Amino acid sequence: MTIPTTPDFIRLLDSEDTGSTSCFFDADVPATADVVASLGHEPNGYFWEGVVRRLVEKGELDEPDTDPEGGMFCVYGPRPAMERLAHVLTPYLTDPRALTALVVEADAEGFDFDD
Repeated sequence: MTIPTTPDFIRLLDSEDTGSTSCFFDADVPATADVVASLGHEPNGYFWEGVVRRLVEKGELDEPDTDPEGGMFCVYGPRPAMERLAHVLTPYLTDPRALTALVVEADAEGFDFDD
């Protein structure tokens, strides 16, 4: 699978106070938000946190500090980890087939997206 360029709606913000970076986006903005709903889930920040937890479980990401809201997905960590997270999430935010495959597999295994 070719990984597309990270979408413009994903924001990375460095905090001078904490020395960490936040990675965030509005939960209903990804092109796959409608796919989330069609798969029986809520396209909210908690769902996208579930996607990250699933990717951590599969060994594709290190676990970040999460702080989602209903309307927004947000995680914190070192800048390189947040850049990697944005890169790894991109296919699931932009490609309906990638997201569908991830959700169908996770649902079949009883994974709880907690959305």
